[in-house]
Amino acid sequence: MAVLVGVTMTAHSARNGIATVVERESVWDLVERGLSKWIAKAERPYPYITCSRVSLASGLMFPTSTHRRHMLRRSGFLGRTITSTRRYSSLPAIKHHDPLHILFCGADRFSMHSLRALTQLRKSRPDKIASIDVLCRPDKRVGRGYKRTQSVPIKPVAAEFGLTLHQNDSLKDWQAPIEINLIVAVSFGLLVPGRLLSAAKYGGLNVHPSLLPQLSGPAPIQRALLQNCTETGVTLQTMHPTRFDHGAILSQETTAIDKERRLDVVVDLLGSIGADLLSKGIESGAFIPPLPAPELQQSAHPASYASKITPEDRRIDWATWTAADIILRDEVLGSLWDSVTYSRCENDGPNLSPGKRVKFGGPWRIIELLSGTRRLDLSRPGRPELLDETHGPGIRFLTVDGHHVQPREITVEGKSKGSGHQMLASLLGGIQRAS
Repeated sequence: MAVLVGVTMTAHSARNGIATVVERESVWDLVERGLSKWIAKAERPYPYITCSRVSLASGLMFPTSTHRRHMLRRSGFLGRTITSTRRYSSLPAIKHHDPLHILFCGADRFSMHSLRALTQLRKSRPDKIASIDVLCRPDKRVGRGYKRTQSVPIKPVAAEFGLTLHQNDSLKDWQAPIEINLIVAVSFGLLVPGRLLSAAKYGGLNVHPSLLPQLSGPAPIQRALLQNCTETGVTLQTMHPTRFDHGAILSQETTAIDKERRLDVVVDLLGSIGADLLSKGIESGAFIPPLPAPELQQSAHPASYASKITPEDRRIDWATWTAADIILRDEVLGSLWDSVTYSRCENDGPNLSPGKRVKFGGPWRIIELLSGTRRLDLSRPGRPELLDETHGPGIRFLTVDGHHVQPREITVEGKSKGSGHQMLASLLGGIQRAS
């Protein structure tokens, strides 16, 4: 893959409010004549323009595809290089900085990849990273009666590498160690306040598992899978002092989503990509000014929001969810539930009020009925039916698209885990029999 070296200019005036490529000389002439001399010459007549060298592993990014083709054609780049749009980077040439004392703010499996990468970089490049502190949320009580304690996944990783650990549920009055000069947040879940970013000499970096501004927000991986996206990616950006996901985009990498849609596989894939982007950003000093102005950046990816996953996202809507929807939601979110199945097993009438909550444990399977079975009544999707001897004991459900699905496990609210198949079958009893 060709490495394209060019010059970007960010205009700080209303008249020239886009990033563009200067066309005075070809890219090859610039390399031969010395990029630094050319930049110095270019800056003198245009004091409102900031020039910086950019080395891209796979091409240059322009505000729109039309503008990109136009500029490449006019500048002679078109047809002279083989590039890919799979990775975008505005990382500058390597900038020198003090050894970094990093405060790493993380939480989940995705963030573990970045923390491991930083510890490896610290080991191999002590001139780059002097120390790493880890900040995460406190342990919390979970389960029935809140009797069980659950640790944040990033916590054992910090212990594995002997890193100093801080646990706080709020940063309102929290003070970072005085030596911290760079803050890195990866799936942290809390907004790092501007006062902490200002106190750190080099501000903050964030690794976000989407192609910002697309799928900004707290659940980009899950929303990408639920929307059946065929590709997604990771963004390295600076941290905004008052808003999530509104920093300057420093680099992005796109990747295809595997058809299997297994959440843990996608998390690990994106986590590895994010760790690589972060390591390269640290090594190049991407956090050192001048930085690209966020308000002047444009992206080929449309802005959208990945809202937080709530219990309602797991609530089965039998009137609209197809068999494929149920299987997808179970694979991505798990722990699906409804409040009508129990009532339907007690009384199979058309008018039902919400009853006990029933939880379904996956994986779900689609049951193919034998030929010659009775005609399906699709006017009542979600209707529970007893399984016949061919398919074993338990309950199956009719979906709106005419399939029958069965969860691996059913638990009725207030009853022991996994006992629901037998309980609901007993309730259903003589109301109906599967053909």
